[in-house]
Amino acid sequence: MIEALIALAITILVVGLIAGLVIFLIRRAPFIPAPFGQWAEYVVIVIAVLIILLRALPLLGVSV
Repeated sequence: MIEALIALAITILVVGLIAGLVIFLIRRAPFIPAPFGQWAEYVVIVIAVLIILLRALPLLGVSV
């Protein structure tokens, strides 16, 4: 159980780091108009949350 929690914590850190980097790059891209850049940021956040939830579900006893 402890190993699973450590793996989940590492997953959260890695996914958060990657999502943060992608959002930073989206904000710095001059060729992406503002409304599309905002939507892209939201999409990145939603994907990151879904990845974390999929990794956390087995800890709750839900098989995926």
